[in-house]
Amino acid sequence: MELSTTLFGIAAMAAFVLPIVYLQGMQKKKEKKLYAEFLQLTQEKGLKLTHSEVWNYVYCLGLDVQTKQLIHFKKKGETPEIQLIDLKPFKKCTVNKVGRTVKTNDGPVTVIERLHLTLTPSNVQSKIQNIEFYNADESSSITTELPLLTKWEKQINEVLQA
Repeated sequence: MELSTTLFGIAAMAAFVLPIVYLQGMQKKKEKKLYAEFLQLTQEKGLKLTHSEVWNYVYCLGLDVQTKQLIHFKKKGETPEIQLIDLKPFKKCTVNKVGRTVKTNDGPVTVIERLHLTLTPSNVQSKIQNIEFYNADESSSITTELPLLTKWEKQINEVLQA
């Protein structure tokens, strides 16, 4: 009797755990494939990345400190969106949170709709440049974006000040 209970418990636990392990493996595989595609693109562009990052299985960001080039890669579907940004004409990088206020029973709550880094040019007549880290229309929740934004803001500003 105890053996059958133990076997049933093991089978039930496996039924819950195995799909999670499988999904995590698939996500890691997807992330590695995305990063490999990103690295191939950076090599084609002649970049030697000093810093790089992958997040949400959709975004990649890379920085070539020597040439002051930043590459942002977003792949949603088959065709990637690529931003290759020369950092030389910019004077600063800041975190930009775009949101809206929603009224709740506990009071107003700010809902973040987009997170991006904003590059401000030295020349006021030049256009600012935004680098997307999160878009609520495409992703349901914020996971690692906030610490990544802070990290990249610091790294980019160090390059801009050099």
